[in-house]
Amino acid sequence: MKQFQLSTWIYSLLLALLLAAQSADAADVVRIAVPPTVMSLPVYVATERKFFEKHQVNPVLIECSSGQDCIKALGQGKADLASSSELPVMFAAYDNNPISVLATLVTNKDDLKFLVSRNLLQNGRLSLAGKRIGYVPKSSSHYYMDTFLLFKGVDPQQVIKVPMAASELPQALQQGRVDAISIWEPMAEQALQLGGRDIVQVDAPRLYTQTFNVSVRNQFKNKHAAQVRGVMKALSEAVDYIRDYPSRAQALLLRKKMVSQEHIEKNWNDYTFRMTLQQSLVSTLQGQARWAMREGHVQNNLPKEPEYLNYIDASFLREHKSDQVDFVYR
Repeated sequence: MKQFQLSTWIYSLLLALLLAAQSADAADVVRIAVPPTVMSLPVYVATERKFFEKHQVNPVLIECSSGQDCIKALGQGKADLASSSELPVMFAAYDNNPISVLATLVTNKDDLKFLVSRNLLQNGRLSLAGKRIGYVPKSSSHYYMDTFLLFKGVDPQQVIKVPMAASELPQALQQGRVDAISIWEPMAEQALQLGGRDIVQVDAPRLYTQTFNVSVRNQFKNKHAAQVRGVMKALSEAVDYIRDYPSRAQALLLRKKMVSQEHIEKNWNDYTFRMTLQQSLVSTLQGQARWAMREGHVQNNLPKEPEYLNYIDASFLREHKSDQVDFVYR
């Protein structure tokens, strides 16, 4: 009888320990929404190198087709953190989504490309008025399209804008459903490979410096600050790893078949991986907000643009790397 009681007690203890371990694991789970782009490389490196686990975080990556979809998932509570360019954050602020940017992970002055069917080039001149241009609405693709058109002296209202998912754009251009597309890498490279000689990239000066940031749902950071700190430390290590071992980081991109070796050789130096929060982020958000209001991409009855400092939380980065936080956030 005593042996039976002892066995039952041991079984109950083991069961309790197992349930406690499972509960602890569940508490450490962090859902990170991430789009398949080179700009998301710090998240992929932190996952592969197990930097997240090193800092007591169990990552679950939620792949989105674009940063816009990642921020949407964040606002809907389907993700705890997300990586994206700053533009979806600008629109999220107009919608009063309770999210905060924690840090910029990478910048690129040449990630966006404008590709056209070769027949749009007549005697070396580009004819865009009245043409169909594919883009991803409320994304960096959208902003770059309008910026590029204005640079070329074309009123954005004089073209036919065709909204679609990022993954659709290369094939839409190749099939002639649109005449041009505004898209980021590696989609731009895919479109050029798909179209062969029939699709060309239009050269332009670097019109837009894109930032790629990590954002968090406010409710999550308030309840799970330790996990957020762990994510930040893991991403910081990943950024350092990319800088110290670029060939290994590039090999990860090749294994995931996100880009080609040719793309890496041609474009790698355009990416600047550094975890920071600079004043320029607020300036960019403010400029994009004015563009969105001017072009009617947000409600015109809003009293004023959001206060973007309220959508940036520098406390976690300042705690980890205070020298990388610009004075404007202090």
